[in-house]
Amino acid sequence: MKKVILAILIIVISLTAKSQDFGQILAGSLPDANRYATEYMRPFAEGEIYNLSRGWYSTARAHKFLGFDISINGQFAIVPPGKENFTFNNADYSSFKLNGGASSATLPTIMGGSTTQVINVNTTVNGQPVSTSFTAPKGIGEDLKKNISFVPPAAPLPVVQIGLGLIKNTDIKLRYFPKTSFSDMEIGVFGLAIQHEFSNYLPFIKKVPFLHLSALAAYSSIDASYKPSFGVSSPVQSPNAIAGYKISAFTLQGIASVKFSLLELYTSLGYSKGSSDISLTGNYTVTYNTGLPIPNDKATAQLKDPIALNYKAGGLSNTWGIRLNILILKVYADYTFATYNSAGAGIAFAFR
Repeated sequence: MKKVILAILIIVISLTAKSQDFGQILAGSLPDANRYATEYMRPFAEGEIYNLSRGWYSTARAHKFLGFDISINGQFAIVPPGKENFTFNNADYSSFKLNGGASSATLPTIMGGSTTQVINVNTTVNGQPVSTSFTAPKGIGEDLKKNISFVPPAAPLPVVQIGLGLIKNTDIKLRYFPKTSFSDMEIGVFGLAIQHEFSNYLPFIKKVPFLHLSALAAYSSIDASYKPSFGVSSPVQSPNAIAGYKISAFTLQGIASVKFSLLELYTSLGYSKGSSDISLTGNYTVTYNTGLPIPNDKATAQLKDPIALNYKAGGLSNTWGIRLNILILKVYADYTFATYNSAGAGIAFAFR
C-alpha cells in the first residue's frame, strides 16, 4: 500500500511540474493551442474517467443492516502504448511548424517520454508578423520508469469511501470530500453508489452459500484546480493562471464473488461512461520576436481563458480481483480489462 501511495504522489507532483512546459503552447493561435492541448492531455483526461468508475467494490456480498466499511484504494488507468505519443502534422496547424524542416513528428503526450523537438511559432500581433519557438512539452513517462517502475505509465486516482448496509441486502456507498484548498491546489469529490445483492432470489444460489451475486450503479465526480507557474524564460506569463479539470463518470456493474475462509475472489462485468473538462483560465501575456531592431524587437499579445477541452470515454469492462479477509481488515487488489486497463489495490475496515 505504501507503494501505491508513493506512486500517486509522484504522478501528481510530476503532472503539476509539467504546467510550465505545457503553457508555452499558448504562443500559437488559440485553435492551434487547443488542438495541441487536446492530444497532449488525452490519456490523462480519458484515463481518469475510467478511474472514477472503479474501486467501488471488492465483494458481491452486502452488509447486514447498519453494517459498514471504510475503504482506501488507489486506481491506475494504464495508458495504452499508442496513447503515450501522438502524431504532429504541420498541415493540421496554422501557426505551429516543426523546426528542422520535417512535415510530421511523433511527440509525447503528458503520459509519454521526453523530446528535444522544437516547434516554431509564426503568427501576427495587431497585424504585425511575429515569431517565437518552444521545445515540445515532455511527458512524465520517464519519471514513472525511474521512480516507480512497478507501475506502467498510468493516470492515478486515490479513492476514499464509506459503505453502509440498508434493508433488503442493499448497500449505499459514498465518496465525499468538500472542495478544499491545499497550497496551490483545490479539490472536491462526490460519488454515490447503490449495490444490491440478489443471491437469495435464485434458488440454485442458495445451495452454494459461498457464491454471491449483486448489481451496482454508481455516479462520481471530481472538481479540481491548481495554480500553474511559468519560468522567467517562458514566452508566456500570467498573474492569475488557473488550470482546472472536472471529471464525471457513471457505471453499471454485475458482480460475483466466491468466499472461502480468509480468501475471497471477485469478478464483474459492466459498462461505464463519462466526460472530462480541462481548462486553462486567467489572463496571459505572450511575448514574441518581431525581427526589428531594439527597442521594437518585441511585441506582446494578451489572452484570456485560452484553453477549453472536452473528452468523452466509455465502454464495457471486466474486473478480476482477490481479497484477503482478516477479521475486520480487508486487503484487496484487482485488474480491469477495458479500453484503458486498470490496476487497483486497497484496504478496508468492515463491520458487518
